[in-house]
Amino acid sequence: MTQFALPTLKETDYTDYIVRFAEIVGEIDEGQYGQYKGRLIPKMNRAQFEERYQRYLQLGIHYGQLLERSDTIEDSITVDLRAAEIELLITSSLFLPFPKYLG
Repeated sequence: MTQFALPTLKETDYTDYIVRFAEIVGEIDEGQYGQYKGRLIPKMNRAQFEERYQRYLQLGIHYGQLLERSDTIEDSITVDLRAAEIELLITSSLFLPFPKYLG
């Protein structure tokens, strides 16, 4: 199996999220909810964001491993990835339809 650089949480990810939130949802306080793609999403503080972003990365890496092994992919994993991307305001998926880190 070839080694690839797996995506990780970077120091700038939270700042980028705050900028995206202001541009896409608007200026609201942490803990308040705004609307994006028909869903209510909370504006997270750094700890909440980092915990959710780490889960997103783990799920995406697991998805990439399934693809590498040619395992059957359940629809639920792609649904969960899309839901996480909406919650995190990720407009360009790191993993769907194919993980960017796999080239």
